[in-house]
Amino acid sequence: FDYFVQAGAFRTQQDADAQRAKLAMLGWEARVSEREQNGRNVFRVRVGPFAKRDDADQLKEKLAGAGVEAALVRVQR
Repeated sequence: FDYFVQAGAFRTQQDADAQRAKLAMLGWEARVSEREQNGRNVFRVRVGPFAKRDDADQLKEKLAGAGVEAALVRVQR
């Protein structure tokens, strides 16, 4: 599995880009991916992939300390 830290899912590309920029200012490179969910597009902001869950968990805790709500996402390779 690969692990990602998702720092938000937004209805607009603009909101997702703003979150990505905020993460960049904190020193983390995130990517925005578009996904259809319940008939509408969602723009997800994720950092990763990480091979080890511990590495992703550490980043999630750092983001929480910086006031960014984040979730751990596990993706099958």
